[in-house]
Amino acid sequence: MQKNTLAIVIPYYKIGYFEELLSALVNQTNKNFNVYIGDDFSPDSPVELIGNYKDKLNIEYKKFEKNLGGISLTKQWERCIEMIGNEAWVWVLPDDDLPSENCVEAFYEALPNAEQNNVKVFRLPLKIIDDQSVITNDLKNDDPVIENNLEFYSRIVKGKATSTLGDNIFHTKSLAQSGGFVDFPKAWGSDHATVLNVSNGGNLYYLKNAVLNFRMSGENISSDTTDGVEKMESRIQFFKWLKNNENIFPHKPDSEFYKFFYWKGEYYVLNEWKFSFSLLKQLYTLRKICFNSSSILPMVKVVLQKIGLLKK
Repeated sequence: MQKNTLAIVIPYYKIGYFEELLSALVNQTNKNFNVYIGDDFSPDSPVELIGNYKDKLNIEYKKFEKNLGGISLTKQWERCIEMIGNEAWVWVLPDDDLPSENCVEAFYEALPNAEQNNVKVFRLPLKIIDDQSVITNDLKNDDPVIENNLEFYSRIVKGKATSTLGDNIFHTKSLAQSGGFVDFPKAWGSDHATVLNVSNGGNLYYLKNAVLNFRMSGENISSDTTDGVEKMESRIQFFKWLKNNENIFPHKPDSEFYKFFYWKGEYYVLNEWKFSFSLLKQLYTLRKICFNSSSILPMVKVVLQKIGLLKK
């Protein structure tokens, strides 16, 4: 496989949208990249499909002998990254997302900024697509061109920015030195924590003219509304991780940062996840540690909002 600066890593499991992704990579206006596909012991073999693209893309494929994503998605991502060669940058793309045709070109055009501005993560704007690849939400956030990790995540918790796994291109060495992907249940928040960790002491740079189309198909973890208890447990673990790793930020986050972190979790409970008293109990735990308060009145308000007796 020829040497390139960029490795595109695809942790493969579902075949439904996989050909669309391969086609999107073929259509890149700059093809200076290598593709590494790590098959998480999927029941749907992509071998024949990959064969159709062997003469169009630099592809290395490996089928692992056991499924790992069902136990730990982050461990699956990491063993896929172990497939790459000496590429300086790595882009982990889920098997159902779609990059715009100029993503790689935009990356190379911005690459000189990596050394000039100590960039450790390049980021892509997001659009949401459905199971038919129709755009359902154009997330036009007012992203700066460059920012540090605290500025980035302060915007995330305030709902002024959005981030997933596939909209980040990581500096490979910095990813390895930071310890790889931070592991939480169902990898919920693992992508965010990893971006914060990798960009420690450096900056994030936005490729404003390119787009990652993030798929909400009803089949992926982000689309699932029934696993709120597990996701809230991940959010609690994420909070504890943030408190234990405040040294990764240019300065210590203030109390408002953690309050917004809680409110983002409350938003999911009120608007997206299937409600249960187990979920409410976990939300209360999150609020206690984010606000340093044991008051139960806010939980009463959450219940009243959820059943429609109080406006959200």
